[in-house]
Amino acid sequence: MTNEMQYIYAIYQEKSFSKAAKKLYISQPALSAMVKKVEQKIGYLIFDRNTIPLTVTKEGKYYIKCVENILNIEKNMESYFKDLKNLDSGKIVIGASSFFCAFTLPKLISKFRENYPKVDIEVIEGNIKELREGLEKNTIDLIMETAVSPDDEKLKTYFYKNENILLAVPKKWKINNELKEYQLTYEDIKNNRHLSKEKLSVPLIKFKDFSFITMKKGNDQYVRGLALCKKAGFTPKSSYKIDQIMTGYHIAISTLSAVVFVRDLLIVDEQETDKLIYYKLDEELSIRPIYIATKKGKYISVLEKEFIKLACSESIISINKKDNP
Repeated sequence: MTNEMQYIYAIYQEKSFSKAAKKLYISQPALSAMVKKVEQKIGYLIFDRNTIPLTVTKEGKYYIKCVENILNIEKNMESYFKDLKNLDSGKIVIGASSFFCAFTLPKLISKFRENYPKVDIEVIEGNIKELREGLEKNTIDLIMETAVSPDDEKLKTYFYKNENILLAVPKKWKINNELKEYQLTYEDIKNNRHLSKEKLSVPLIKFKDFSFITMKKGNDQYVRGLALCKKAGFTPKSSYKIDQIMTGYHIAISTLSAVVFVRDLLIVDEQETDKLIYYKLDEELSIRPIYIATKKGKYISVLEKEFIKLACSESIISINKKDNP
């Protein structure tokens, strides 16, 4: 990549000529002169200097996109040759929500290190917006998430497994006496009995008058929980609004004052409790796929491929079939 492209991309990232000049250790007049030279060469303005912060023009967006394509090519080339040199060491950066960081990734990383003990694996916790930004900026190699789609043109996605959303209800509540045929215990879930087609989904309408612990708006589980209730014919009354489902689960156990939608993977990984009863829900909305994803067009190292294969238990399914690792 040419110096001019690097300088213009720095201005785009910093949204300021002065900040970019400091970052690049050059004077602002010299940087401005270089940009004007490039703009004269292509015949169009790259930056709209009348906006604060600085923005790019329509033509500038195309220029920046081309620069990013070149950056990706250079990074992929660098990664390819680095890959050839060193297959038993290196680094993988994996991003995920707090749940996967706490419950899923530690086990996978431990197994992975049995074969690749010298590989450095960094785990970054974040929400979906932060994780996607990490992929875009190449600071994260892989993410594990439910809030991604195989139809996303910017991502290459690999199916990991499905998780099931269940309803957790305080065991002492009298409503459970009416619903014995639908009930599930910790042992049932641990042994995957809730996955059986013979196990009936509870009529969720039975809980329309009870308090719910819900996720905050914007969370995929909030959307699914609301959709489940609306399909049953009611809007849930929220007594707690929380950021993490783990928090909601423990509130349900400690207060016994509300029901909560909870993922089956969490129930199995938590300590057994005799304070809650679980119920299967409408399968159309309660089954949620988990994906491992990376940036479309990014070079996937041998180590990253091996991690994906391990995570998917040697039966990886590439949603983008042309890009099997």
